[in-house]
Amino acid sequence: MATKSNKAAWVSSKGSPPVVGQAEIPSPGAGEIVIENKAVPLHPGDWKVLKGIIPIELKYPTVIGNYAAGIIHSVGPEVTRFKPGDRVLSVTCFSLMNDHRYGAYQRFVLSNEGMTSHIPETLPFPGATSASQIYASMSAMVLHVGLDRPAKTPSPANKNQKVLIWGGGSSFGFFAVQIAVQAGYTVHTTASATSKPTLLSLGASTVHAYNSLTIFQDLLALGPYKAIFSAQDTAADQVIIAKLLAAQGGGSFISTMGPRPTSIPLPDNVRVEFVQYMDDYFKEENEEFKRWVFGDYIERGLENQTLKLGEVQDIGGLGSVGEGLDMLERGVVRGKKLVFRPHLE
Repeated sequence: MATKSNKAAWVSSKGSPPVVGQAEIPSPGAGEIVIENKAVPLHPGDWKVLKGIIPIELKYPTVIGNYAAGIIHSVGPEVTRFKPGDRVLSVTCFSLMNDHRYGAYQRFVLSNEGMTSHIPETLPFPGATSASQIYASMSAMVLHVGLDRPAKTPSPANKNQKVLIWGGGSSFGFFAVQIAVQAGYTVHTTASATSKPTLLSLGASTVHAYNSLTIFQDLLALGPYKAIFSAQDTAADQVIIAKLLAAQGGGSFISTMGPRPTSIPLPDNVRVEFVQYMDDYFKEENEEFKRWVFGDYIERGLENQTLKLGEVQDIGGLGSVGEGLDMLERGVVRGKKLVFRPHLE
């Protein structure tokens, strides 16, 4: 049997393109696992990490990437849920660890048992990577927006409460819509015309063209809203969202893009907030929530197919990472997640 070796897409300095090179196979510590990657998604924010736009003081040379799907290679002490050979999806948390061993852009990656889920034998690894955003969408909707958790029998009272999700066509919004619908709320969302049929099939009550000239009036007529969440937006979008909140007495909304500079100030009674969702899963008070998300909700949803997965585009092996990040920076990727397969290089 051939000895396995590791290769990674190394980044040598801020803004430099990833270059494929040799790397050691990491050794897991207590509560850790090593995954042999079979498919890795490129997150829309990864190019910003590479260019230093997202302010993480990286320790160069490094390997970026936070999400992995593959087979357990080895487990460390105190690991109880996984064994070598298990098929898994994992959030490796490179952005928090700032350690190249946790960077997903390599063949063998180090991760945490608690941020990992089993995936069914019938689910291809590239397709499984679509689910990598669920943890963040769940944190946003439950811990920050304050919605109930999804339930087989949600509270009937939730049907009378409306939730607006701006940017339902994004990968973040795609799962936020499902989570809110599964919790029993009436969900309204914005998206492109091409995403509308999919979002309606997920249970959204209405889907509005985000660039419609009457978007404010249309959404205002459907309110008031229990909560407004922005999964993807521009500065102009945030102005519209703020006007909707102001019209119902003010408040705050969370934007995954963070507050955007604009020449039109937001109303005094409206705030926009940015949250680092990964941090939530390392807070002691959220330990039960983390176990439920990764050990119950994701695993059960994938096994029973109650979680619908988004479209992925396979771009090749490790050598295609730079091209994929460039595509994300140029904004030419719509309605799908780019995925590469490290073992091809």
